[in-house]
Amino acid sequence: MYSFLLQFHSINRWLVLLLALIVLFRSFTGWKSRRTFTKGDNISYSIFIGLLHLQALTGLLLYFVYSPVTQQIFADFGAAMKNSSSRFWAVEHIAGTLVGTIIAQVGRIVSKKALTDELKHKKAFIYTLIAILIILLVIPFGIINSETRPLWR
Repeated sequence: MYSFLLQFHSINRWLVLLLALIVLFRSFTGWKSRRTFTKGDNISYSIFIGLLHLQALTGLLLYFVYSPVTQQIFADFGAAMKNSSSRFWAVEHIAGTLVGTIIAQVGRIVSKKALTDELKHKKAFIYTLIAILIILLVIPFGIINSETRPLWR
């Protein structure tokens, strides 16, 4: 199960990033051109949020149940906090992902409740941009952590 979830988590990150780019493009162009918030905008945003939630759920399963890395970290959490790589997996990766997911979800709710189409696009763009920037920081590409992971598993 660990191997499957890890593979899925690795592949799904690319889908999340792709949909984030689509949402960012559609919302920015919709905002600037004062275009109607269409069914296509709603669908792409919904798919992005759905994939992001699936990514967070998979990550939580790995974190709390299946990952031997986090099991080892939990065995001596104090020592893990002194090691930058262990601290990244124990705190930074999960916290950043959860914060980004929450911001994206709040943005979805706020944009749906906006009174004008221009505001819907604007809020979708701003919240998605903030969320995806936070998430990009905590993806193990070596940006804030010294350890990098393969781009494809």
